[in-house]
Amino acid sequence: MLRSRFLLDIAFPAVVLCLTAILFYGAVASDTGYRSLAVLKREAVDKAVRLDALRTRRLALEKRADLLSSKALDPDLVDERIRTVLGYSREGDVVIPRRELDRLLDEPPR
Repeated sequence: MLRSRFLLDIAFPAVVLCLTAILFYGAVASDTGYRSLAVLKREAVDKAVRLDALRTRRLALEKRADLLSSKALDPDLVDERIRTVLGYSREGDVVIPRRELDRLLDEPPR
């Protein structure tokens, strides 16, 4: 009788209280709790922002690649790329060497 009374009055509530505390701790502070859920939500927002930036960049690169494709070759774009990569210029073009341009840009205005 004393033993069953001890189990019902002291041991069972103590075990239930301990299990409740463990579950509460697990829900709030563990690796799978609400804190980590908040961290994961912040990471998801950051990843979504990065994904949007990458999509925008990809669209710009696709547009530029379409301009360089042989089906719709833009002569102005080809001319620009040739001049940039190979350093060509036309007769009558004014060519300013890079060092001279940097020096002019670094001078204070008069």
